[in-house]
Amino acid sequence: MAANTREKIIQAALASFATRGYEGTTLSQISDLVGIQKPSLYNHFSGKAELFLTVAEKVLHEMLDVMGGSWEKHKDEDVGKRLYLVLAESTSFIIQEHEGMIYRRLLLFPPLDLKEDLQALVQNGDQTIDYLLEIIYDKAKHEGAITDLHFSVFKASFYCLMDGLFTESIVYEEKEFRERFEGAWQVFWRGISAG
Repeated sequence: MAANTREKIIQAALASFATRGYEGTTLSQISDLVGIQKPSLYNHFSGKAELFLTVAEKVLHEMLDVMGGSWEKHKDEDVGKRLYLVLAESTSFIIQEHEGMIYRRLLLFPPLDLKEDLQALVQNGDQTIDYLLEIIYDKAKHEGAITDLHFSVFKASFYCLMDGLFTESIVYEEKEFRERFEGAWQVFWRGISAG
């Protein structure tokens, strides 16, 4: 029962933080969404900061699961198509209403008093992405799919592409975003591929 209540609190907090932001969300609003008294929240979380960090960690782990899961799910595709799908499925996750908004908030507009904690969380997530990118890079080199470029260049260009697309997903409607996604992908892949 307690685990179920905790999960309901996290889901309610995700929705509230995504729509109202950190500063605009109160624990009273979250407890009302869950249908519990505000003091009951403290049985699960020490306060709003811990709850926000828990939500941010959950969304970041889901994002990493999407990336790793995409790579594994499409293992029968060539490396270029697999990398494209990792990027496409990651941006689709970011576009989702609540998960995407919370991810944007933790990367682009972090609460000032949680900035250091969130940066540490993101850096840990980047280590997981780095590991996946090393696997992709090694496979692409082995298959002769990419030019003779150093891993650091491949990694930096992928992050710039991914982060740029995440930001563009905030600004543009679906149709225009998809056009920008396809154009950016083509330039990226032509720039790194051997063909």
